[in-house]
Amino acid sequence: MKPVNFMKAEIKMAGNLFFPDNFDERNQYPAIVLVHPSGGVKEQTAGLYAEKLAQHGFITLAYDASCQGASEGAPRHIENPYQRVDDISAAIDYLITLDCIDSERIGLMGVCAGGGYATHASMVDRRVKALGTVSAVNYGDMYRFGWDGTQTPDQAMPLLEMAAEQMSAEAKGAEVGYLPTTPASAEEAPNKDFAEAYEYYRTERARHCNAPSKMTTRSLAQLVTYDAFNHAEIFLTQPLCIIAGSEAGTRWLSEQIVERAASENKSLHIVDGATHISMYDKPDNVAEAISKLAPFFLRHL
Repeated sequence: MKPVNFMKAEIKMAGNLFFPDNFDERNQYPAIVLVHPSGGVKEQTAGLYAEKLAQHGFITLAYDASCQGASEGAPRHIENPYQRVDDISAAIDYLITLDCIDSERIGLMGVCAGGGYATHASMVDRRVKALGTVSAVNYGDMYRFGWDGTQTPDQAMPLLEMAAEQMSAEAKGAEVGYLPTTPASAEEAPNKDFAEAYEYYRTERARHCNAPSKMTTRSLAQLVTYDAFNHAEIFLTQPLCIIAGSEAGTRWLSEQIVERAASENKSLHIVDGATHISMYDKPDNVAEAISKLAPFFLRHL
């Protein structure tokens, strides 16, 4: 693994580049960009999948989103979905400058919200030749319809009001406002997925100093109205490998990608017994996901 930096306009981005065991700088390799969840960093699940996929002959890049982790940008911890999608194109810009990368063989893979952003990016950046997701979340649909898809959209309106109030306060000199992205304790979690998210992000399981489990309140202004899958029926034409846990509250969103995508080469793999978060790091679940993702990317890159 090699720590790297690359530029997105004036922002210095931080990433980790992973290489196959038999790497030879004289050769060219297919590459896969890994996109981390909201509130995550490259050292967590994105980095784990990057390392595992590199073992199958790919050069992989896990990076921190702009304004998050070790990447530069302000305000810190903003979760702007359009910015996150633009980050992906910046990562591809960087990869295609490397002599060891075949610029015609670029894949994309995202986890949780990163899966939603990767889906969107695949539609707008045609350099992406194949897309894989694990526990994908369309963040806008999550806020409009709830984690498990049972909420009515009108319940999201107060979130926009909250964002507007905070933006006005900051315009008048108030400090940047923040919201937690995971519960402060398992007892405060609204469902089992969020209880496990607490364990993943806030305990020794995967806690990282650059992932403080918060985002700016103003992020809601973009997130609530965002649709990562918008126009998938027209523009999402690349081969797809979509993976979700059978017990994940977000399984419906992975199913939605496959249902809506224009792609004629698409598959949905359900990992029996897996939860949304167990797909991040549980060895058996990750191994099953890699057993589908690696041959998929080998076929299409």
